Amino acid sequence: MLLIQIATGVVYFMSIVLLQEYFDTSFIDSLFFMKIGIITLVTWAPLHLIYYFIEVCDPSEHKKIME
Repeated sequence: MLLIQIATGVVYFMSIVLLQEYFDTSFIDSLFFMKIGIITLVTWAPLHLIYYFIEVCDPSEHKKIME
């Protein structure tokens, strides 16, 4: 899954570099990256926290046996 996320980021930024006439790059600065990071965290964190709490509260049979 991490590999897919990295590949998506690479394709996104390469498209900005290769297709500069279609993108307005004047607004890309540190504030832009901060906003993207906040949006990513707000959308990503709840799903992963729910998954973590489900694993802690109701572990799979395999994890129960391994303990």
